[in-house]
Amino acid sequence: MTPYEAQRIVRRLASAEGYLELGLPQYALADLGQVPHAGPFEAIAQLLKGEALQAEERFDEAIGALNRAAQLFPSPFNQRALLGLSRCYRMRGEEDLAQQAEAAAAPANTPPGTLLQLVIVPIFKVEVKSSQRRPPRKG
Repeated sequence: MTPYEAQRIVRRLASAEGYLELGLPQYALADLGQVPHAGPFEAIAQLLKGEALQAEERFDEAIGALNRAAQLFPSPFNQRALLGLSRCYRMRGEEDLAQQAEAAAAPANTPPGTLLQLVIVPIFKVEVKSSQRRPPRKG
């Protein structure tokens, strides 16, 4: 993968994440569709795809993508994917699988019955270059 291809993929993934934050999963899926082979970014691509499909209530498809993301991310970085899996299973009425996914997301020393709360922060941070800022107004 060339640096140009990597930058193009990262831009698409950042765009998809932004659309998800805005509640526009259909646009996120459109951007992710432009990234057929994400290479080293496959885990992030699958996570975002799963979250977009989950937002569209396409739980069967979301489970496949979130499961793949959970496999690709090492623990404990796969918590976001595992908790997404849990929500999808719960929406399909599969409470046993939902509880198993939640348990897998919990740190090893967590007491049974502990409520997990995951704080989701953006994966990509877009910074405005100083040349893009407007100069101060005069007068």
